[in-house]
Amino acid sequence: MKVEFPYQGYENIPPVEVPDENLMGVYSPIAMEVDEKTVLEQGFLHPIGAPRLRDAVHGKKSVLILVDDGTRSTPVARFLPLVLQELSAGGIQKDQIAFLTGQGTHRKMTDAELKHKFGEAFGKYQVFQHDWKAGPSEFHSFGKTKDGTPVTANKLLTKYEYIMGLGGIVPHRVKGFSGGAKIAFPGVAGKEMMERNQWEASMQMSETVMGFPENSMRLRMEEAAEMAGLRYIVNVVGDVTGKIVGCFCGDVVKAHREGCKLSRKVTAAHMPGRADIVLIDSYPADRDFWQSAKGLYSGTMAVKEGGTILMVSPNPEGVASNHPNLMRIGYKPHAEIVQLVQSGKAEDLVGVAILADTVQIIDHADCIIATPGFSKQDAEKIGLRWAANGQDGLKMAFEKQGKKAKVAVLRHGGHILPLADDKAVAEHQ
Repeated sequence: MKVEFPYQGYENIPPVEVPDENLMGVYSPIAMEVDEKTVLEQGFLHPIGAPRLRDAVHGKKSVLILVDDGTRSTPVARFLPLVLQELSAGGIQKDQIAFLTGQGTHRKMTDAELKHKFGEAFGKYQVFQHDWKAGPSEFHSFGKTKDGTPVTANKLLTKYEYIMGLGGIVPHRVKGFSGGAKIAFPGVAGKEMMERNQWEASMQMSETVMGFPENSMRLRMEEAAEMAGLRYIVNVVGDVTGKIVGCFCGDVVKAHREGCKLSRKVTAAHMPGRADIVLIDSYPADRDFWQSAKGLYSGTMAVKEGGTILMVSPNPEGVASNHPNLMRIGYKPHAEIVQLVQSGKAEDLVGVAILADTVQIIDHADCIIATPGFSKQDAEKIGLRWAANGQDGLKMAFEKQGKKAKVAVLRHGGHILPLADDKAVAEHQ
C-alpha cells in the first residue's frame, strides 16, 4: 500500500510503500454527511447552558473575543461572520469589538496567518496578540485557584465588559480535548498556570488524558477562566475533510462537554490491538516539533510496548525555537527530568514538560522521525532516531521489529484518537 503525505505546501515529502502482508490496517478520523451551513445556524440558534449570544451581550459596552492562533486549524473565518452578526443583533457596534489571539507560548502570528484566520474580517477590527513573555505590567492577577495556583492573564481581560472565546475541539495530550476554557488558559495566560498544567500532565501517559475532559488540568483551567471573566464560547468540531460537523455555543463548560462527545466520535480510531510499528503523520500540527509531537502523543496509544513509532512530518520551523531549553537539556530518562525539576534546576517548565512528554514515550517505544525540518544531530539530541524520508524510516523500523512486524497506518495524526483494545483504554471507558 502506498501511503501519501499531503501536507499543504510540502508536497515534496515522498510517499511510503507498506508491504500488504505487513499491513494491520489504516486508521483515520471519520467524515460525516452533514450540511455545514445548517450545523452552524443550529449551533447559534440553540446555545447550551446560556442565552443566545445576541441576548447574552445585550446592554454590554464592549466585547473582547479570544481566538486561537495559527497553530490551530480551527476555520474561524467560516463562522466568524455569524458571531459578528449575533453581536450586531445584540446592539454591539463594530468599534466596541476587539480580538485577542491566544498564542499560549507560541510565536506571534504573521499578517498572512492573521488574514487566513480572520478571513473577510481581517483589517476591520482591532486585533491584539498575546505575548506570554511580556513584562508584569501586561498581566493582571485574578487571585489563586483552590489548589493555590496563581491566576494571571493578559490585562486586556480587565478592559472589556464581556469576554468570549472561539476555538475548535480535538483530542489533546494535556487538557483531554482542546477548546472551551483553553482559549484563556493557556491561551492568554501568564506562565504559572501553563507550567502547572503542562508539568502535571507530563506525569501521565497519553492514554489517561487524551479524550477525557474530566481531568485535573482541565478543571483547574476552567476554574481560572471563570475567575478571569470568560463567559461564552463558540466551539466547532471538524471531520477529517475539514468540514464543520458540530457547532457548540454557550456556557464555557457545558457547551464544551457536549462538543467533546462529538469530537470523540469523529476522531476515534478503533483498533483491534496495538501494532508492532505505527506509521503516523502529524497533520495538521506540522509547524515544528513542538507541534508535530502530537503525532507521537497519538502514536503511543497505538503501538506495543517496545514497538516503533515512525512519524513523518515537515517541521519547517525546526524543533522548538519558542522553548530553547528543550534542546539544551536534550534527552534524559523521564525519572531524571523529574529529578531535575524537583531540584529546582530547570527553567521554563512548559518546555521541560513537553520534553518530559516526549521522553516518556521514548522510554516505552522506539521513535523515528522522518523530517526535512531538522538534522539527524538535532533529532538524536532529543532522543529520536532520524530518517531522511519515510521509506528509510520504515526500513529502520523493520530492522528493529522484524520482517513480519505488523504496521498500523494512522492518518491525521495531530487530531486522531487511537483506541486500541487494551487495559489502559478499557479502564477509562
